[in-house]
Amino acid sequence: MKTDPAPAPAPAPTSAEPRDRGASAGGKPPGRRKERRGARWGTSMVLLALRKVQRALGPAVFAGLLVLSALYWISTFVIYFAEHGRNADFANFRSALYWVFIKVIDSAPWDVQTTLGKVMDYTVGLLKPISIAVVTAALTSHLFQMIVRRGSGMGRTRMKNHIVICGWSSKGAEILREIRSRGLEGRRRPVVILAHLDTSPTNDDYTTFIAGDPTSAADLKRAGIEGADVALVLADNSYPDIDAEDVDSRTLLTTLAVESLNPACYTCVEVVRSSNREHFARTKADELVVSAHLTGALLAHSAMARGLSRVLDDLLTYPEGDEFYWVPVPPRWGGRRFADVLADMKGRFDCLPLAVSRDSGYTTNPPADYVLQAGDRLLVLAKTEPAVG
Repeated sequence: MKTDPAPAPAPAPTSAEPRDRGASAGGKPPGRRKERRGARWGTSMVLLALRKVQRALGPAVFAGLLVLSALYWISTFVIYFAEHGRNADFANFRSALYWVFIKVIDSAPWDVQTTLGKVMDYTVGLLKPISIAVVTAALTSHLFQMIVRRGSGMGRTRMKNHIVICGWSSKGAEILREIRSRGLEGRRRPVVILAHLDTSPTNDDYTTFIAGDPTSAADLKRAGIEGADVALVLADNSYPDIDAEDVDSRTLLTTLAVESLNPACYTCVEVVRSSNREHFARTKADELVVSAHLTGALLAHSAMARGLSRVLDDLLTYPEGDEFYWVPVPPRWGGRRFADVLADMKGRFDCLPLAVSRDSGYTTNPPADYVLQAGDRLLVLAKTEPAVG
């Protein structure tokens, strides 16, 4: 009995065949997919830019600009097809575009020859006052939006080496007054207030208001904390129905946020309750001012040493009376006794050294034989800052 021979195996498909089948099944080559992805990205960027312009100018002015731009392009196409081939000056589309642009801002750079071209000459001439009106409205709207955003604190700042006041309380106005009273440098020192307020709490010309939450990293960046030189973190009582414990909690969060965004920023922090000082001591804050502790100590000492509050008020407010200044110890004073430097500074500069700062510590009322070192700092009491160096 004869059997049929087994069929020969089908040849293996070549490497080109699967690609062809994939293409015929609707697959896209990688290059085409990248082109489409790039086109979608370009379109999204254009739409994003248009949305930003619309928000800056307002919907009405933005719509006017779109209509005006459409009329310009339509005029360019019409004048090109009307004059091209009949007028040597309209050799290409760029010439038509140039003609429309110059016609709008001044007068036609050359004459048209066709009837339709003369109609477009008259029509484009009518667009001149409309263009001026729309551009003026756009600029006015943009300036108005800037003023409104500045007053309501919705903008952002890109300042450097400025002071950021985080939070707001009744002490904020006094802080600003003290900063502005310290000579020309203090009067022009840029200050940013970041607080949960509806409008700016001050009319100071060199102060910028940012409405926001001082515990938020995004709002701190809007206030330029990354480029700030000093941050004053106040016990913020701008929130309704907030108790002292919650105030200190928010202050602690703000301090941590500031230190994480700009470790080099010098931070001065107000603490309400003395019992919370240990929590703030774990942060990297440079200065801690405990309101309850200082107020209680001042009241107690004023009761015992009568008149002390008036003396401290004179010392801590500017420009009345004497002020505190940190003065670096010049190298030539290295190795000298504190008593000798005290007599020298009182005689030459009419100032009184009170304390010495060395490394991260300080010594108040040093003994007479205390030896100074180059790099130390002296806390002096004087009417003006002494030029020791």
